Amino acid sequence: MKFIVNRYIICVFIIFMVSKYVIFADYKKYVEHNVKGTVAKIESKFDKAKSTVETLSYLKDKTCQEMMIPLQKIVALNPTINSISVIRNGKYYCSSIVGMNISKKVTPEKEIYIKEKNTLTGLPSISYYHRYDKANGIQFFMKGIPFHLEESRVGNVTLSNREYTISKDNQFGVHASNGEEEYPSSKYDFLILLKYDTWASIKSYLVDNRLIIVLSLLVLALLKGISVKSVFFNKEYYKLNEAIKNHKIQPFVQPVVNSKEQIVGGEVLARWITEKGNIISPLEFIPKIEKFGLMNAMTKSLLMQLRECYQNMPKNELRISVNLTEGCLYDDEIYDLCKPLSEKFTLILEFTESTEFEDRYKIIQYMQKFRDIGVKFALDDYGTGYSSLQYLNYYQFDFVKIDKSFIDDIETNRQSLKILENIILLANNLDIKLVAEGVENQNQKQILNDLNISSHQGFLYFKPMPLSEFNSAVNHKV
Repeated sequence: MKFIVNRYIICVFIIFMVSKYVIFADYKKYVEHNVKGTVAKIESKFDKAKSTVETLSYLKDKTCQEMMIPLQKIVALNPTINSISVIRNGKYYCSSIVGMNISKKVTPEKEIYIKEKNTLTGLPSISYYHRYDKANGIQFFMKGIPFHLEESRVGNVTLSNREYTISKDNQFGVHASNGEEEYPSSKYDFLILLKYDTWASIKSYLVDNRLIIVLSLLVLALLKGISVKSVFFNKEYYKLNEAIKNHKIQPFVQPVVNSKEQIVGGEVLARWITEKGNIISPLEFIPKIEKFGLMNAMTKSLLMQLRECYQNMPKNELRISVNLTEGCLYDDEIYDLCKPLSEKFTLILEFTESTEFEDRYKIIQYMQKFRDIGVKFALDDYGTGYSSLQYLNYYQFDFVKIDKSFIDDIETNRQSLKILENIILLANNLDIKLVAEGVENQNQKQILNDLNISSHQGFLYFKPMPLSEFNSAVNHKV
């Protein structure tokens, strides 16, 4: 018996070593292809900015006032550019956002410039500086680049200009060599640093190359106790899937109030309730939901729970919003769930601006399908993602939710206040209702009321609460 067991272990070990050899024969090429793909995606964003340089060359001798509209037009039409600054005689001269009212900061020395804290958003920023000559140039502040730095299927990637770095979730750092592989751009002065994740990359390699036999043998060996690591590759997927099926991920609601602090609606937020009654933060499980492709399933579960709660209630005037992805919009089951809900209250589907829509014409067609049953649409996190003006122009949102980052410093930052004033003017012209997110103190509330932004959401009024508590709060307020 002992001989049979030993022979089995030897056979499995040989199979494992042969499989490992087969994988690594093409492994390096596979890793390089993935990382170079990230480099190419980032290069394409800088390419789009660079392509506008020729168009703007006639502005070199213009006044800032003459520059503003052409600069703003470029920003509105280019989903990769957040803002543009013109540098003249070695100093910042004009900005597409604030005109000549620019800080006296030092002009960039590098082509790719990484800044720790953007004046407007408080987050790290990346810019591309095109130098006309030693003292003159044009600087494009980029958007969307950190989305390409999410955890790679072969490891962790970081963008560096050899002085500073930026990684996923807009994490700023100082460039230092920690043994990462370097993949420089051939077109621009930046490089990608890769820190390998061996097991994740092997798994991705197997899946992408359809090595079914090798994968099956590895899984068999691992399940037999030779190694238990692969059992955990999909453990989280099954755990999340079960939580969704059993309605353990539940709808909590953060109320939206008017200027009189009366509840006029609420935003549905997902919360995972464990068997012991503990609440798992969405910051922990939503990225995994997206990674495993379970967003549609979770959205359906939340809508089902809403339907069960409101099916026997009379129609009311509340505005209830649910977050949605582009893929969810095309799901017929989600449409069927939205239909009865839209008959109970004003159902609002929220898209976040941090996710770039892939098919403009298809999404407009499906939005109209939902509008036909009374559904409204909101643009969430306004001002933090892709081309805001394009989104408002193409998709005709009914509501815009002003991102918390603009509300946080309206008491002290005049630029944030000016941006809010411009958002209000734009919203009034387009007949869009505004909601201010993240209101946390009385001063912010007063400023927003003075600006005639009457719909507020934030901890000053309510924290997210279970659906039953929300309904009790609505009835209490009424």
